[in-house]
Amino acid sequence: MEIKSMKVVVIGAGAVGSSFAYALLNQGFVRDLVIIDLNHDKAEGDAIDLLHGMPFSSPMNIWAGTYADCRDANLVVNCAGANQAPGETRLELLEKNAKIL
Repeated sequence: MEIKSMKVVVIGAGAVGSSFAYALLNQGFVRDLVIIDLNHDKAEGDAIDLLHGMPFSSPMNIWAGTYADCRDANLVVNCAGANQAPGETRLELLEKNAKIL
């Protein structure tokens, strides 16, 4: 498969997911980039921000999607997770993130 024909779905539009999506834009080897988040407005805002940066990178299709977009994806990257709260142990955080996953 030619790399430029890849469709990548990023789940989670937090700091990690947004950074990963930005890195993909800069690498220029993806055809379609889908961002999924529980907060669809956040995912949509990230997609629009990336589209505004496209004149400085390779063209690609970017949109805020749903889990249905995973169906024909070549790669799905799960960046969803909770932040560690003050005083929270790593095991407590692991329990929260296991539920999210």
